[in-house]
Amino acid sequence: MSKQRGGFFSGLVVMLVIILLLATALLAVAAVRERNITKAESLLRSGDHYGASALFIKAEKFSLRPDSRVIKGIAESSLGMEDYDTAAQYYKKLVRLEPDNVEARYRLGLLYIRAKDYGAAEKEVEALREIGSESAIEGAEALAENLSSGKVKGFFRDLLRKIAPGLPDIPGITEDGPLMPEAGEQEEGPLSEDEDGQAETFPNLQDPGGAEAE
Repeated sequence: MSKQRGGFFSGLVVMLVIILLLATALLAVAAVRERNITKAESLLRSGDHYGASALFIKAEKFSLRPDSRVIKGIAESSLGMEDYDTAAQYYKKLVRLEPDNVEARYRLGLLYIRAKDYGAAEKEVEALREIGSESAIEGAEALAENLSSGKVKGFFRDLLRKIAPGLPDIPGITEDGPLMPEAGEQEEGPLSEDEDGQAETFPNLQDPGGAEAE
């Protein structure tokens, strides 16, 4: 009987040791992940999108569940690198996690317009209107304007390609310019009246050569 009790207590001690080791490992992983996220966010603010992306991706590997900070970071750094497919993929993940995230829905809408997926962009306009906050309504109106101008630009660009198939790509004319993730990184001249109004509401969501309303 005493041998059985001794075996039971020995097994219990082993289980406790294993649990403590697992807890220690999880804490260590969480600490590494947090360091990666913090450094990545700092790099993102400084405009180092490639460095930020690498660290956010590392942090994602250490995440046990989807993390909005990590997903947003990958989306924004991908946008800065002009990797629009990846940016759209992660903004989709972000709005699934945070359905009322106005900024993410607006950026996703711009990416849909760029990809000529106008139906998906219209759904983001409606989603923003359903959120109903002041910023969401303003975002919906701004996105709707971009959608209208994007359709017109898309029509004339397709027509131009048919008329002059050998015409080289010209940003802002035959193709959209880059979507800028941070307004402060632009070295452009003064914004137009329409762009200035949008910049006040969405200061980080400007597209100087792309789908913005002209």
